[in-house]
Amino acid sequence: MKQREGFPSDPTEFCISDVGSTTTKTILFRKEAGWRFHRREAATTVEKPYEDVTVGLLRALEALETDSGLPLIRDGRPAVPYLSTSSAGGGLAMVVTGLVRDITAVSADRVAMGAGALVLDVIAMDDGRTPYQKIEALKQLRPDMVLLAGGFDSDAVTGPVFLAELIVESGLHPKLNPDAKLPVIYAGNINATDYTRRTLSDRYHFHPVPNIRPRGNEENLEPARGAIHDLFMDHVMSQAPGYEQLKTWVRSPIRPTPAAFGAILELVSRKLGGRILAIDIGGATTDIFTAQDGRVFRTVSANLGMSYSIRNVAETAGADAILTLLGPGIGEEELWDRIGKKHVNPTALPATPHDVELEWATATIAIREAVRAHLEVMRGIEMSLGKAELEISKLATRRVETHEETNDTLSIEGYDLMIGSGGILSHSPREAAAMMMIDALQPRGAVELAVDSAFMFPHLGVLGDVNPELACELFFDIGIVRLGTLLAPTDGPGRSANLNLVGDTSSGARLEESIPQGNVRVIPLAEGDCLRVAPGSGFDRSEFRGGECGLIVDTRPRPIGERAAALIPREITPLSSPTLTSENDRVKLGPIRLPRELAIPGQVFVKQGDRVSPNTLVARSIREFLRPFFLTVAQALGVEPDDAPGFMVKKIGDEIEQGEIIAKKPRRRFIPKVYRSPVDGRIEKFIPGGIVVVREKPELAREFVTVDAAKKIGVKPKHLRAYLKCEPGQEVDRGQWLAANMPPTEANVCKSPIRGRVNRIDLDFGMVIVEPLYEQLDVQAWLPGIVDDVTEKGCAVTSSGAVIQGIWGTGGERYGTLVTGNAQGGEIELRQSASTEDFGRLREAGAAGLITGGMHLSALLDEPRDLTIIVTEEFGATRMESGLYDLLAASEGRLCLADGTTQLRVGVKRPTIILPD
Repeated sequence: MKQREGFPSDPTEFCISDVGSTTTKTILFRKEAGWRFHRREAATTVEKPYEDVTVGLLRALEALETDSGLPLIRDGRPAVPYLSTSSAGGGLAMVVTGLVRDITAVSADRVAMGAGALVLDVIAMDDGRTPYQKIEALKQLRPDMVLLAGGFDSDAVTGPVFLAELIVESGLHPKLNPDAKLPVIYAGNINATDYTRRTLSDRYHFHPVPNIRPRGNEENLEPARGAIHDLFMDHVMSQAPGYEQLKTWVRSPIRPTPAAFGAILELVSRKLGGRILAIDIGGATTDIFTAQDGRVFRTVSANLGMSYSIRNVAETAGADAILTLLGPGIGEEELWDRIGKKHVNPTALPATPHDVELEWATATIAIREAVRAHLEVMRGIEMSLGKAELEISKLATRRVETHEETNDTLSIEGYDLMIGSGGILSHSPREAAAMMMIDALQPRGAVELAVDSAFMFPHLGVLGDVNPELACELFFDIGIVRLGTLLAPTDGPGRSANLNLVGDTSSGARLEESIPQGNVRVIPLAEGDCLRVAPGSGFDRSEFRGGECGLIVDTRPRPIGERAAALIPREITPLSSPTLTSENDRVKLGPIRLPRELAIPGQVFVKQGDRVSPNTLVARSIREFLRPFFLTVAQALGVEPDDAPGFMVKKIGDEIEQGEIIAKKPRRRFIPKVYRSPVDGRIEKFIPGGIVVVREKPELAREFVTVDAAKKIGVKPKHLRAYLKCEPGQEVDRGQWLAANMPPTEANVCKSPIRGRVNRIDLDFGMVIVEPLYEQLDVQAWLPGIVDDVTEKGCAVTSSGAVIQGIWGTGGERYGTLVTGNAQGGEIELRQSASTEDFGRLREAGAAGLITGGMHLSALLDEPRDLTIIVTEEFGATRMESGLYDLLAASEGRLCLADGTTQLRVGVKRPTIILPD
């Protein structure tokens, strides 16, 4: 295989690609009386039938050959010096775990964000899900790695090992190569390292680092963050098909796309000597970078974006935050419907001027929330490193007073340059891009604004590895578009100030402007021109550069009460019309085959060839997920680890109680040395080191456990309600607080003695009654048909009929008779369109589900969990497409299956309607 050559020191043309998860973006740089570039994209061929990223790359090079007239391919490989970045696996996706959601899991989440990872889920012992539910959630994910954290270094080792067992049960494997071992970074209780290693090492690539939370008031995030980066390069990047071939074509090692983005900021911040804030907003995530003096810090807000995540942006900030940035004429109901349309059709471009303005407003809020999260993570790093190593005192969420109330808002100071990147910022009119950044961050003082000219930053970042001087030159010459300088004077917290701007431009013009409080004004000042004002203008410098937008003066108070209307273009041109799913794409007639399986092996009740109906029980799992305890018998008795089994008075399989003697070492002149069990349970096995593994004791016969909560916390029974930390029906873990009394001196808490469910609370006697929890999962056939392919987890069911895909849904699998009138108990109602009032009627009647053309998203924000709802068209007062309605209505009175499950990322799944023959 041909080896790569070095990159030339003084190139005249070269190509750089960014091999993304969906598109490969390739740029040809040419030196012709200055540097110019050609840019082409091609679909990334990472999936079948190609499964080779070099195929898409060569297609992009072929297009560039046509544009430039240069021969760019020879012998099936690049014929010019070539570099590449890659995110072909869709970026770094992680699962993080911890014992306590609000402590260790939060630290783990910060580690992942700071390492630039998309966090798919946070699994915590106290996250409200049962172990079975945790396993079910994990089985739906395809992460690149797992960050396993949990426990302080002084805690028991049980928790991290139990989480490791759940990971093993879930059978997680990498998304790009199911046969490879998934990397697991262990950053929990250091004393549990060996136990988690034994649990995971056979099926996972185990990589231990120091505890991210060694003590309650201390974080140590950097070792885990560094390990994430290293493992991503070694075990994730290399999994992309064709990656090994691509490595032989490049003249420098391939960089992950976000790392390359940060690399150019590292170079530029050294050259500028100032602080840079860079924003890269995409469809699903928003990356934020802070760069200063060659140091770069990046975070990823995994659910803030302009397509897949647009609904989450609105739900995170609230509709009022977006409405504040829109003009008159749109109400909350219409706002949610427009948000919903983009959410379910994420690749559609805005079709009307109203859609364009809505995207600008939503992008503003997404940027604001992402930067807010960025600063919070930076504070976590300050907690870990100390202010001496990372000075962020000026990058805080400030408290701002208005005449109505006091509230928290984001107001940025201390940055010298703010750069916007991503489609919504790079492709919008320059004034609109400036408006989004200003309204999002509400800067104070003087700051320059720019946008990425052609999403070139990753390309320039990898170029910096071989020629940093040229990378910086191209960054300033063709990489960014300078929008101009923002001047935002303030007169104390929250108050704006008048601004009298008097000075001379470098081109020789005299400027005298007076801008009153509460205004945004654009003053023309060309790129390359500079305004010089006399000292004492209220800013920390006296020269301000121009740009495509000139000088932007913002004297509005903080927080802002309306958008910067002066920056809205007079004419707003939509980019395209939405791409809607055609009827032919969403209706399929013919054979149907559905897998019907448990998450883990269980009891299967059917055999191949059986005929099943919707309620036929296919498989069942009844299981208790019992935690392991590790008893250091050899160490306690002072004997050699290999000799420990000989001193046991209990054997494997024995049930033991807390305080019971399980091992004894005779001594000639003294009372024998004994080891008493600290737990109830059953001896499971011996492991190296003279350690006995005890599995917690299952509760027998589902007997209720009565906890005298009022007595334990020292209150009268009738007063217990005010101190409760649980409610009837709630699932609780062993040790979880049921009630707590927190006086100034000493806290009194009542903990659940078992894992279970709160059956009832008796306020007459001050008792909490807990029912032991046995997790049971049943899988029914749902689809009537014939059983095929029986496994230890279930089977597949085959049938025939019509399968119809909806656009959005909620609720699980239901079945019932399809009706076009008002549904009764167990029936599924078909409507052209629906309203909030229909929910109450359907609930009262005990209906199974609702199939509708459209309905207002605002009615679904608090999604009804006791109904399966499927929307076939879009959100709003939209009626069902007539052909589809006729097809469904023709099946009135017949069996209908409805599954509202909707997943728009990491493997798209739309809601499904089945009309079996």
